[in-house]
Amino acid sequence: MQEINRRVVLSRPVQGVPVASDFEIAETPIAKPFQGEMLLRHIYLSLDPWQRSAIAGRHSADGAPLRSGDMPPGEVIGEVVESHHPKAQPGDYVRFMGGWQEYSVALGEDVIKLDPEQAPLSTYLGVLGMPGLTAWASVTQLAKVQSGQTLLVSAALGPVGSTVGQIATKLGATAIGLAGSDEKCRRVIEETGFAACINYKSDDYPESLRSAVPNGVDVYHDNVGGQMLIDAINVMNDYGTVVLCGLISQYNDASAAVNLPMALPIMKRLTMKGLVVYDYNDRQQEFFDLVAPWVQDGSVKYVEDRATEIISTGGHFARLMRGENTGKSLVVLGPERVG
Repeated sequence: MQEINRRVVLSRPVQGVPVASDFEIAETPIAKPFQGEMLLRHIYLSLDPWQRSAIAGRHSADGAPLRSGDMPPGEVIGEVVESHHPKAQPGDYVRFMGGWQEYSVALGEDVIKLDPEQAPLSTYLGVLGMPGLTAWASVTQLAKVQSGQTLLVSAALGPVGSTVGQIATKLGATAIGLAGSDEKCRRVIEETGFAACINYKSDDYPESLRSAVPNGVDVYHDNVGGQMLIDAINVMNDYGTVVLCGLISQYNDASAAVNLPMALPIMKRLTMKGLVVYDYNDRQQEFFDLVAPWVQDGSVKYVEDRATEIISTGGHFARLMRGENTGKSLVVLGPERVG
């Protein structure tokens, strides 16, 4: 095992859309675990849009943005190297909020032990991780999607959006996606089985959206906010349901918010529900029991957008925040098993 831990930290405060040079590598000695702790060697690092809000301070108690030298948060899959807790032993795999680095020390009660025989390890950060739990909560708990309904979802090739559509399809609904290019829309249809996908950057949008849903939309899962939320509400049926999940349109610039004309949801008698995934942490097994068999038999598919090695993290995150990712953004930090 190496003796140095490499971490990704801010080289300067991040302004607007991140760029690779906003981040740099810092080296520290690998920490030692004490009683009740374990040392983890990180294998996969999850990159997610919410981390941009965290960098801006919108996920902290005091609201202070991260400063130069600070490490962004992030969920990881790691191998236990040394353990002083009965929950996991060396060689076991766990999920933990370990941050943008190659090693971390975790409290035993803070990790989730994983079974690599049930699913590929990387899926525990995507379709079987927080994004999958978010999608399950949206479709089955908040929207309560029914067979025969039409569901619209933004960021449809992302890990949340693609899983929302696939779970809804499994329940007998028709899934329609919104994505930012013809190529992304092609992949949404061909790789994840949506009935249709609309390129919101095309010249004929939003008319193309209206044409794709002649009978209207019953459920809209919103990952974006802003004008896209308004466009979606315009094609919704009366008494429909909107699940408010993300604000991708504002993550890089909070001042880019677009006010929602409240007459729209009022006149359509819509139900609008906010989704915070942490509300469902105690129901992860229920989610896993439903979705894992579909992942195992290949009927629910997932798309991963991978980079390799810690030095690529900043650039890969910048790519995600420019909307250039195709699927779940991951950084592969090391092999699943050493030796």
